[in-house]
Amino acid sequence: MPQEPSDSLVRSLFVRAEAASLAPVQSLLRDAGLPETDLRGEHMEAFFVSRAGDEGILACVGLERFGDTALLRSLAVRADARGHGVGDQALQTMEAFAASQGVNRLCLLTTTAEPFFEARGFERCDRTALPASVQASSEFKSLCPASAVCMLKEINPTSHPETHRHG
Repeated sequence: MPQEPSDSLVRSLFVRAEAASLAPVQSLLRDAGLPETDLRGEHMEAFFVSRAGDEGILACVGLERFGDTALLRSLAVRADARGHGVGDQALQTMEAFAASQGVNRLCLLTTTAEPFFEARGFERCDRTALPASVQASSEFKSLCPASAVCMLKEINPTSHPETHRHG
């Protein structure tokens, strides 16, 4: 019977992935039922991982940028660590990173995690509402089924001028 992860394991921080993280990330994604066949070492530059000491990668999250819109992809948490806030940490890490890189909107496709993302500010949107470059990505064209829900979130509202101020 699997043990609950320790508090220190669950509190592990996310760090930028290295090219050597590719195989463990692909394995975690396969275990989670997420697309991984298109990932290459160079993708790891826009991935973050959380390591569980010598137990390997606990979670990962990636980003593909298309101008001021980015595709959030590959958010996966190892089965024994789910339900402990690790997914929230992954999402917060990536939102902060994306905003620091000038990304204003995050989009994603999901077949199983709509409630998770909806509870964190993402809203359903039509795929055709996204930039053509996003629609041309391998995730949109072939890796994710047409039945996948498309979701969008504004993450950098400070980049939009306010219409009026209260003061």
